[in-house]
This record gives sequence, C-alpha cells and structure tokens, in this order.
Amino acid sequence: MLQHETELLLPSVADPTTACGRDGNQRLLVLAAHPDDETIGASQMLGALPGATVVYLTDGAPREVKFRSPHFSGSRELYASVRAEEAVAALAQVQLSPQQILFLSASDQEAIFHVGELVYELLGVVEEFRPSIIVTHAYEGGHPDHDTAALVARLTVELTPRRNLPRPELVEMTSYHALRGKLVTGEFLATSPLTSGNIRGGVLLNMSAAERMRKARMLACYVSQSHVLSPIPLEPERLRRAPVYDFTQPCHPGALWYEVLGWPLTGWRWRQLAGQALAQYGELACR
Repeated sequence: MLQHETELLLPSVADPTTACGRDGNQRLLVLAAHPDDETIGASQMLGALPGATVVYLTDGAPREVKFRSPHFSGSRELYASVRAEEAVAALAQVQLSPQQILFLSASDQEAIFHVGELVYELLGVVEEFRPSIIVTHAYEGGHPDHDTAALVARLTVELTPRRNLPRPELVEMTSYHALRGKLVTGEFLATSPLTSGNIRGGVLLNMSAAERMRKARMLACYVSQSHVLSPIPLEPERLRRAPVYDFTQPCHPGALWYEVLGWPLTGWRWRQLAGQALAQYGELACR
C-alpha cells in the first residue's frame, strides 16, 4: 500500500476507489520515455487504475545499431515495432488496451532535439484525455530521454491554462541514475537544482506478492530489453510531487549515468538545448 506523507497529495493506489476520487473523475496519464519505463516506475499505480493512459515520449529505437538490443537484428523501424508490441503485451497485464497506449514522435536518445513538437503533441493528448495526474520521470541524469520527459511534462503542465485546460498534478516515478559512477535504481536523488520549492521524499509503494508477480510478468514481456532490465529489482517503487527544476543546471555533481556509459549526447549539450526550449516558451517552467 502507499505510505502517505501529509504534504504529498497523491491518490492511494491500494484502493482503486480511493484513487479515482469520490466523484470518479481522477484520471492518470503516465508519460514514459520508452517502453518498459512505465513498468519499472509505476506498475502498481497502473494496476490500480486500469483506465489510465500511457504515453511514450519516444519509440524506444535508437538510430545507431550499437545502442539497440543485442537480441535483435533488423531495421530501426522493425525494432520500434517490436518495442511497441512488447508494450502492448506488458500493459495488457494491467488491463490497458492498445487504445490506451500512445507514442509521440521522437526517436530514442533524440527527444531533447524535438522539445517543441513533443510539447505540442502532449498538449493534444492532455486536451483529449484530461488527466488529473501526470506521472513521469525525475530530472536525474539517468537517460537523456528521461530528463526530456521531465522537461516536456513540466512545460505541458505550465501551458495548460493557455489551452483553457485543467492543470494536472505533476508526479514523479523513480527509474535510475548515477551515484559516484555507480548505477542506483528505485531511489530519488536527495538534492536537485530547483527554481522554487523543496525536494520532498515522496511515498514508498509496498508491493504485495501478487503485485510483484504481475510486475515480473510485465517485465518479461520486454524480451528485447532483458539485458537492460536484469539488474533492476522489482521494487521499490516510489512517487513524489515533481519539484520545479532548473533544467539549465546539472542534476547532480559528477558524471551523469549516460556520460558514464559514453553516449554521444553530453549533459552539457542537453542542458544547452533545454535552456533554448525554456527560452522559447518564456521560461514558463521556471516560474
């Protein structure tokens, strides 16, 4: 069940009736960077709210072959199709239909180059589905697309008043990041660069045996990603209200996890592009 903090107004995923609110109008949208991220960070919440919508920021298919699964050979387009099929199979375990699964237009590792288009696309999804809660990644340097999901979600939430849309609550799920060059999973960074507010510890989701088994089945659907998922434990899952980040500053000292891995995109370049996106939208996310 969820262990509540009084300052964090999250729905209880232990009881779907509570999670939907008294009027039954609570709507969940999970913005994940890639297929499998939603299972890593929000499987319990998705299991409690079968009416949720899952939106993927990217198709999960990098352009460079060396960044694709070693278990796959074929075109990038075919790889993207495989990842989409795996997502449909995984989310069927929590009673989500293919109609509740959407993909935005970015390619894996390239989302930061297309922030404007992605914000526009996500605003359209928000307008159609009217979520009251958006769950996405924290800004923590694990993967550049994770950080871009945090940026796109913040900009989208800040722009909803201009569309005369209800402003969703923005919530974060854990994934992974670097700590002194080592991989950390299932934990939030204790500190991050903020423009306002404070970092909150969040809530810990204690999973039942049935929920752990269901999450294992969901992860098993991602056959192409078994080499990536094997070191990631089933639990814990944590949620917290998203702070207002300063995306132009490093999320933590030292090398980011994707820099440790030697990926071509650096944190410095990501922050430069994030700053340009914030300037384009009048720095709405930094108010």
